Amino acid sequence: MGPAPADPGKLDPASGIVATTGAAGHGADAYRLDRLRRLIESREVHSRDSFIAAQNDIVSPVARALLPLVGAELWFTGEPAAQGTPERLRQDALALLANWDGAMNEHLPEPLIHAAWMRALQDRLVRDDLGPLADDLTELFPDFIDRVFRNRGGASGWCDIRQSAPVETCTQIARQALDAALLDLVARFGPDLASWRWGDLHRARHVHPALGDMRGMSYIVNLIQPTSGGESTIARAGFLGHGRNPWLNVTGAAYRGVYDLADPDSSVFIISTGQSGHPFSRHYDDMAELWRRGEYVVMSLDPALARAAAAGITHLRPAAD
Repeated sequence: MGPAPADPGKLDPASGIVATTGAAGHGADAYRLDRLRRLIESREVHSRDSFIAAQNDIVSPVARALLPLVGAELWFTGEPAAQGTPERLRQDALALLANWDGAMNEHLPEPLIHAAWMRALQDRLVRDDLGPLADDLTELFPDFIDRVFRNRGGASGWCDIRQSAPVETCTQIARQALDAALLDLVARFGPDLASWRWGDLHRARHVHPALGDMRGMSYIVNLIQPTSGGESTIARAGFLGHGRNPWLNVTGAAYRGVYDLADPDSSVFIISTGQSGHPFSRHYDDMAELWRRGEYVVMSLDPALARAAAAGITHLRPAAD
């Protein structure tokens, strides 16, 4: 299996499988492709449901790769700290992450802690060298963090802050970044980590193309909902990367489909809003919740069956001369 080739004629790999994660050039794309490869190779026979599961996979391979590396010297160290202290907050956060499987589930606090930590860490690594240019780094570069914490080619030198006299270690920078991320999240959601939810910040905003920017109307016509996933998950839900909430979901799949060529009538699809563009139609947002939950609608190719279940038929006729 491999990525979709640039040459359309080379579509015959030895495995018989061609796959792409649809985000070539993105910092986390190699992680997503590897995750997809593992899911495909995990079973000999696939079904429609197994491909639906893969398409909606929300496990972050970046979280699985980086957290054990970045937190290697932080897990379960020291005596339990007193409640209400930054040390206890850090210990509680690390305990949650230690038992997390990497699923970027909208209902969990762990994805929020992970995303905030990695963002703060990358910024802390490069800010002293790049200065204001660091503001332009709106996405996470996991390979960079991996090289730094494995000290490949002396890359651990990024952990030392040039402007300070002491030589900072990567463990110190990791701890400082986690503390900074947690302080920010406490200011947003309060000190109870268990009550934090990834979906509270990772929201998808579906904007009406004509009315979405109109004051007052935007509250009626725009659809906003919490979502699972992240930048490195197969079910990609990329981040805005800047502003008050850099974790807004801005790159989700507006359409998902799984096609069964042996039984076309069992193929399924879903769109992120609804089939109608009219805000007051019941079909304006009747697929949004299904899309959010990773559910689908059966795609019938039988015209008679489609007409029998249709709400009506729209006829498009060219205008008279």
